[in-house]
Amino acid sequence: MKLFRPAAFALRGVFVSACSALALVGAREAGAADGKPVPGPAFSALWGERGEAWSVAGRLPDFSRAGYQGGDAPIPDVAQAVSVKDFGAVGDGVADDTQAFQAAIAATTRGAIFVPPGRYRITDYLRLEQSGVVLRGAGPAKSVLWFPRGLDEVHPRQGRTSTGSPASGYSFDGAFVTLRGDYQAKALARITTTAQRGETSVEVDRAAGVGAGDTVWVWLREAPDQSLKTFLYNGDPGDIRRGKPLETKMLVRVVAVEGTRVRFDRPLRFATRAEWQPELRRFRPTVTESGVEELGFEFPAVKYRGHFKEHGFNAIELRGVADCWVRNVAIHNGDLGINVVACRTTVDGVVFTAAAERASREGPIDVTGHHAIQCKGAEDNWVTRFDLRTSYVHDLSVEHASGNVFAAGRGADLCFDHHKDTPYENLFTDIDCGRGNRVWRCGGGASLGRQSAGWATFWNVRAGRAIEPPPKGWGAPSLNFVGLTTRSPAMTEANGWWFETVAPERLQPRDLHAAQLARRLGPAAR
Repeated sequence: MKLFRPAAFALRGVFVSACSALALVGAREAGAADGKPVPGPAFSALWGERGEAWSVAGRLPDFSRAGYQGGDAPIPDVAQAVSVKDFGAVGDGVADDTQAFQAAIAATTRGAIFVPPGRYRITDYLRLEQSGVVLRGAGPAKSVLWFPRGLDEVHPRQGRTSTGSPASGYSFDGAFVTLRGDYQAKALARITTTAQRGETSVEVDRAAGVGAGDTVWVWLREAPDQSLKTFLYNGDPGDIRRGKPLETKMLVRVVAVEGTRVRFDRPLRFATRAEWQPELRRFRPTVTESGVEELGFEFPAVKYRGHFKEHGFNAIELRGVADCWVRNVAIHNGDLGINVVACRTTVDGVVFTAAAERASREGPIDVTGHHAIQCKGAEDNWVTRFDLRTSYVHDLSVEHASGNVFAAGRGADLCFDHHKDTPYENLFTDIDCGRGNRVWRCGGGASLGRQSAGWATFWNVRAGRAIEPPPKGWGAPSLNFVGLTTRSPAMTEANGWWFETVAPERLQPRDLHAAQLARRLGPAAR
């Protein structure tokens, strides 16, 4: 199985130079050679042709900072340091190669650990807890990690759902291959002004230790009345009686310090009210520039045990790391494919498959695992060129997560799982949902708020059948839907959902994230 790796900033036909900047909404008719009109490109009133209709104070967020290095640089090709064969790995699918892999990881302080073609039996954790280390195979069909037992058998632990019901300890997190670090988010200064969403500066009580060029967190904590969660749901959170103590944060780069005023390189995606104890916190991640690439992950072809009963066939987790990546991997028979509890990482080119024996009925369809890709407590990650050839209970999940982008991917019958607990300002763009039977099917415990909080955006979403808007009460008033396969009428309410009926095959740009990135970086990105 071979996946093509595109250039870092390829835009897949985002810009159409012949289009008039004045044609912003709906169809434009251009003359054909035979004199008959043919449909031309169409543009959204939220963006325009090249972003001329966009406003920093508007309802459409800027998603261009998602991914490795905030979109400013391509993922590097790290030089090889060692091979697992140097540490005794056999790769015949029979010998246990776990200790050889663990020894190779422990001995590598920087560089790629090469996994030559073969089938490697792994029976315990592989943890990368250092910067600049990449676990790299020869391709997902050539270098395969084989896990004959699940984590529930290897390291048994009891889990609980959000309502306290028993669950597998590995239903929601944990993985055999983990990149794990810590942000070292020490408080630097207290924010003393109420900046509004969209503003780019704040006043602080002291600026010592904050300098131009620093990357810092803007960090908020919930008030007793859950006013922060209510704000992120645009004043309409739904039932939040079981709401957890909420913290939310975003990364910004300091561009100037003028006395006690600190200026940022990007607009805030929330306000900084005093009751939310806003702070600037240090961002000094212990693990950066590490990755997993060119590998296959295979688990046993046994029947999926069902929701919350998982074996722990969990492939990859990114936890507390930044500027890391997963690139060109295949996951076969997984329970939880990739769990992202991190910031500014890229997941590029992941294929999900399952044996027929895995199928288990869950609701209206057969599923073969719990979560394919989950962003939970995660910020500014970019998931692109994914291919779900099987269905999970939750295919693409966001929970208590913001600024994440899912782009240029497809699924057999894809669902956008907004798992409650305040997922806000996430983007789903240029996606083929396959059959389109369950686009809005979601999970999440009772009394944790509506499925989606504010400013979630769905742009150029296609399916084999018409996609209707989500059910009433599904999300906050500021949701954006542009260019869906649909027969529903347009709804473009200033204070409600924005459902703009542009045919997806005509919508330009196709990929909003790519267009926003190109606009920010300029001609060099195109």
